[in-house]
Amino acid sequence: MKGTKFTLERWSIVGFSAVTVGMMFAVILLIYGVDETAMRVAIRSTARTSCLLFLSAFVAAALCRIWSNKFTQWLLKNRRYFGLSMAVSHTYHAIAWGGLWWVTSGLSPQFDPLGILGYVFLFAMTVTSFDRPAAWIGKRAWKILHNAGMHYFWLAFTFEFGTKIFKSIPIYLPLTVLLVAAMILRLVSPRMQRKLVV
Repeated sequence: MKGTKFTLERWSIVGFSAVTVGMMFAVILLIYGVDETAMRVAIRSTARTSCLLFLSAFVAAALCRIWSNKFTQWLLKNRRYFGLSMAVSHTYHAIAWGGLWWVTSGLSPQFDPLGILGYVFLFAMTVTSFDRPAAWIGKRAWKILHNAGMHYFWLAFTFEFGTKIFKSIPIYLPLTVLLVAAMILRLVSPRMQRKLVV
């Protein structure tokens, strides 16, 4: 239709993320085949895309408090959809882990209770990102769940990438720096906002 302009908003962000990460996964399988190497590459790649999408939601409010402009307002407005996009990316991550278990005949991965806890958080946060489940658990429980989940994922990503810095500095150092900077920004943004208001 003439004059139609596509904008990346709300569910289009989720759809774009799903297609992009899905294509990345498919390319990995085309390059390596369905084997252990492919699954390990897919695990690492989807962890990085999940991290970037997570960071978009994690810093949205803090950025908008300090630098309110069109971009940060757009980021805040679509924070929920970046969170849902992270859930989509981490679903691909789970598929890659399942694929690794299959191609190694159950020899890998090892049982990881913290990883399972992460998916419990992810499932609960995803479900309560919709209005009816959110209303059912109430505002206080919703806030506790989402704050705990966001900080759990921050810790998980920071530990995972921070311990791998020297394995691949160009990849893991920037991600670790972004994660640390994001937490600092969240901590200082309320104080900086008060100074700006004064």
